[in-house]
Amino acid sequence: MDKKRSLIIAVLLVLLICVSFGVYYYLQLQDMVRPSWLALGAYVKYAQVFLWDESNRTEYMTWNLTMVSDASVDMHLLSHGVNLTGGSVVIVPGEANWTINAYTREITRSSEANYVGKKCPFWIRENAKAGSTVDILYGVGTIGESESVDVLGRQRDCWVLEYNWPTSSMKRWCDKPTGLCLKIQVTIHRQDTTITATETAVLTNIELKP
Repeated sequence: MDKKRSLIIAVLLVLLICVSFGVYYYLQLQDMVRPSWLALGAYVKYAQVFLWDESNRTEYMTWNLTMVSDASVDMHLLSHGVNLTGGSVVIVPGEANWTINAYTREITRSSEANYVGKKCPFWIRENAKAGSTVDILYGVGTIGESESVDVLGRQRDCWVLEYNWPTSSMKRWCDKPTGLCLKIQVTIHRQDTTITATETAVLTNIELKP
């Protein structure tokens, strides 16, 4: 009787392990889907509004696809960031060139080596679901609530991703049908200064599905 019970337990454990691996690989395959909108010349332009103390400044961030094949895409990125060296807030321009795996979003080549191996942050998989785990440049997050965002002259239903670190936080809004990141808000706390950067899509040639 004890041998029979042990055999049943062993079989159940094997089945449980198989199911767990099956679910894991299913989720991995779900994240390995090539976006339908990928095309040469596709781009998104964002207005970047920086606010700190009594000051504000508006700049722009743009990414565009300069090469597209079935397996990979090349992206050229122009953006602005914050430099707090010396205690003062300085808005500085930045530029990067990435080669991205079209299916996994992994950055396989970069003009800055520290990006290699990380996931492109400007889109997630199309038609993601609440509770899905999403890996982007800034870490692994879970899709939580959804919010309607006024962007590109219309309301878009977006998934929300949130990240929190000791001295900063980030909230990202990704379009549900396409997975495109349409809005980003970053808050940075340094010494006695709090800087908020809000990046909102203002122009794109990518068709946003209803």
